[in-house]
Amino acid sequence: MRTLLAVPVLVVCLAVPGLWAQSPGAADAGAATGTAAPAAASGAGSADQGAASDENDFFGSAAVEAPQGAAEKTGVAESVENEHVGLSGQLQATSTYSVGRTYLQGSGNLADNSFANVVGGDFLVDMRLQKGFKAFLDLNIGYVPGGTPTTHDFIVSSPISLAGPIVASENVATALLVKEVFIDFNVANTVYFRAGKQVLKWGTGYFWNPSDLINIEHRSFTNLNALLDGVFGLRTDVVFAPWWHLYTFTNLNEVTGSNVWDTAFAARSEFLAGSTEFAVSSWLKSGKVPVFGGDVSTPLPLDWWAKDGKTLNLTAEGTISYGDIQDKFDPVTGPYAVTNRFVPKLDVGLSRSFDVLNVSDRLMVQVEFFYNGDGYDQDMFGLLASNPMKLAAFTSGFFQSGYYGQYYAAAFVTVSDFGTTNMTLSLSGIANLSDSSGTALAGFSWSPVNNFTLALQLGSYLGPVEREYTFSGSSLLAILTATVNF
Repeated sequence: MRTLLAVPVLVVCLAVPGLWAQSPGAADAGAATGTAAPAAASGAGSADQGAASDENDFFGSAAVEAPQGAAEKTGVAESVENEHVGLSGQLQATSTYSVGRTYLQGSGNLADNSFANVVGGDFLVDMRLQKGFKAFLDLNIGYVPGGTPTTHDFIVSSPISLAGPIVASENVATALLVKEVFIDFNVANTVYFRAGKQVLKWGTGYFWNPSDLINIEHRSFTNLNALLDGVFGLRTDVVFAPWWHLYTFTNLNEVTGSNVWDTAFAARSEFLAGSTEFAVSSWLKSGKVPVFGGDVSTPLPLDWWAKDGKTLNLTAEGTISYGDIQDKFDPVTGPYAVTNRFVPKLDVGLSRSFDVLNVSDRLMVQVEFFYNGDGYDQDMFGLLASNPMKLAAFTSGFFQSGYYGQYYAAAFVTVSDFGTTNMTLSLSGIANLSDSSGTALAGFSWSPVNNFTLALQLGSYLGPVEREYTFSGSSLLAILTATVNF
């Protein structure tokens, strides 16, 4: 009862002086007499009185108080339109140690293990021009101590060149890659364009995006936050209404010389209805079967999940095509095209955050399931193990991790403020349910100061030998990464 009475009394005590100070009479009287705000109530100690008097003198002094309107920012539109160039990015040093399965079993030796160091950085240049025009560059630099084996074809001016190019090998220590470089512009702030090499973020899946038929690179399970390599083309964004956007992309990445028929075209129409977002998309290219897709993102109306104000979120996306745009590899006959049958692909994910020990959103849990209608239903690595040439051809041109089998599942758990406010625990796992192999990771990241993170990941490749996640021969791995953002 006393608590209930104290609340209105406190409100009155806080509100009355404020109302008095805002009244014209009080303001004029204070300005006319030049008096400061009332001193602290009597009965307080001398030190408290001095502190209160100094504070009141400070906030009540005419020399400190700004005239009305003086603190208002003028020319906001002009300042936003000012041209400027911004530089940001990250530097990262990574050391990886892999332990071979045969070494753990006692049948191998220390040579079955491997240690690798990589130092790299992404330098992001953001050039803002007037009227919404912008240019962007992501320049990636990687350095591998000792280099990595790389082959090159050379043609020299000598009789030996008549036999064809000379293949030479060398160790390349430094690699330079332009991941993104594009220019943004618009027409009447209604139709927006992006021309150049870029990464598109279409679809709702967290790890798998079957409707993403544009990007040439997908997320890495061991480095989910890595910046991806883009594709060259022209993107448009038309805003019909706040609830309806239309995106198109003309993919020019594979166009060489005068062969304009290698141009691909994709379109995506995105809608918003309440708290539900959904979209339909399509992909077209000459000589390829068309692909049609859709995706949705929505909170599920389950009251028992939303008692703390949080909801269980559902994401789903999928595609359907009569045939597949990617060729497959047969262990006997080699490459072949998939035709005359429907190929569905579907990704479904659930995610939710939880408050733990009075910390909001301390725990985040995500689970995801992926069905690849054109995945391999046989152990290609086991079938090709006896033929190194075919195995190399398969892994270099027809294999992509996470999109090889038919059925996949993944889970991601993140615990922030783990022990201390600047430490995070992450647990993740991915499994190819078709061949019973997978990868499990446990990670710790520590940020002692702003923009610096030290992370350690410990993982294991699980399952029988010669499967998707075990064909490399490694069983355990440790990844130590130091990252500086600027």
